[in-house]
Amino acid sequence: MKITEFGTENKMTFLLLPGTSCTWECNFDLLIKPLAEEYHVLCVNYTGFDGGTAIFDTQTAETKRIEKYVKQHFGGHLDAVYGSSMGGSFASLLVQRKRIHIDHVFIGSSDLDQASPLVAKLGTELIGIFMKRLARNPEKALQKFSKLGEAKGMGMSEEDFKSSGVSDDYMQHMMKGFCDTLQKVDMQSVKNQFYSDLVTKLDDKISVTGTVIHVFYAKKMGKKYLKRYHQHYAKPDIIPLNYGHEGWLGNPELMMRIFRKKMQSN
Repeated sequence: MKITEFGTENKMTFLLLPGTSCTWECNFDLLIKPLAEEYHVLCVNYTGFDGGTAIFDTQTAETKRIEKYVKQHFGGHLDAVYGSSMGGSFASLLVQRKRIHIDHVFIGSSDLDQASPLVAKLGTELIGIFMKRLARNPEKALQKFSKLGEAKGMGMSEEDFKSSGVSDDYMQHMMKGFCDTLQKVDMQSVKNQFYSDLVTKLDDKISVTGTVIHVFYAKKMGKKYLKRYHQHYAKPDIIPLNYGHEGWLGNPELMMRIFRKKMQSN
């Protein structure tokens, strides 16, 4: 695991946790600059995705590494965390384990899928096949992903594009970075990460005194995800946005307004 820091040390701390098989460069490239102007930003690249030779093992082991870093460098306290997609599962584990304290936790349209070891194993084998094809022929795979993503609420509408401040489809932009990452990592890290995320259980009604859990809810993904947020978090602060999965990452100005408002009002 590698954590890269931006911004001055005397500002509030803000940890960024990327999604499945992603790096912070892929997930947060548009957000880093404005965030670092106001916060001391910590960007995580998970083991296996950090340029080293080690293979990602388990979500719990990686969570412990993050906790150790925060204890050693920040006294076990963070002002805020944003977990993108699977990163939201990491953020939730950090809260429920109570080894460090976080004031504000932002969950980024996480699906919070849970599965039995058997189902997770089968799913992992399928995702492994898909990821290999994606790495070998990214352009063809991206075309298929775009059609699937549109059906699953993972794309951005034309209105989303206009409001995002970027000239192209942000999901295509992020997926290009995702494909670039896949070509550089050991596929076993990808499979281990996917499997571990499915079998690592989250508590229901997570609640810690002094911690506020804010959920960026992508309305285009559907209401079943909203139900999961209320299942796993005792008092989630739901932030409904008319985007697909993580579409707002293409709109850093919107995200900064939300961060400021939520962190000042609680």
